Amino acid sequence: MWDYFSFSKGLSEKLFSREIRFQEFNDEWKLQSLGDIGEVFNGLSGKTKDNFGTGKPYIQYKQIFDSSKVHIKNCGFVEISENENQNRVMYGDVFFTISSETPKEIGMSSVLLEEVSEMYLNSFCFAYRPSSSQVINPLFSSYLFRSFNFRKEIIKLAQGSTRYNMSKGELMKLTIILPSLEEQKDIAQLLFSIDSKIEVEKTILNKYQFQKQYLLQNLFI
Repeated sequence: MWDYFSFSKGLSEKLFSREIRFQEFNDEWKLQSLGDIGEVFNGLSGKTKDNFGTGKPYIQYKQIFDSSKVHIKNCGFVEISENENQNRVMYGDVFFTISSETPKEIGMSSVLLEEVSEMYLNSFCFAYRPSSSQVINPLFSSYLFRSFNFRKEIIKLAQGSTRYNMSKGELMKLTIILPSLEEQKDIAQLLFSIDSKIEVEKTILNKYQFQKQYLLQNLFI
């Protein structure tokens, strides 16, 4: 079976390093500081374990660590009082983990790609909100912040010995190189289509494995 995952990873690296480009684009990519095109904010504060289990949806640490795109169906729930001052998340926000057991796992990112009415973020992560979706396309950012080159820079921010942490201030000093919004959209859509194909192949493979297991279990009955 064609190894779509390796193909997707290799293609992503070549696209973000500009080794390959779409023929219709020839504009120079622009160097931008994260601090110049967005701002950061914290997750939930002042909560105890008794506040969790019911209430409003919030994005959990594992959701961010596991996927570059937030899957809303996996959200937890937290009690939020009517006049409570907590930061709400919104479409296009990028979430980063700020603590990990190894430097290579620091600053894993995930992007919210759906419109939500009221949703929050766990206290062990922070959010980065671009100043406009006209500066950086949300789907593009889900690939950019997990790209090989950006991950190399993130890992350098890890501080600690037994447990590693990352500073929001240091993250905001990092720079990224952005193509035009139209080129961002084309890159994101290409990578998304390959990811979708990977998910279809995984589903088909799982069905074949289940069928094989069933046949083997019933072969000698």
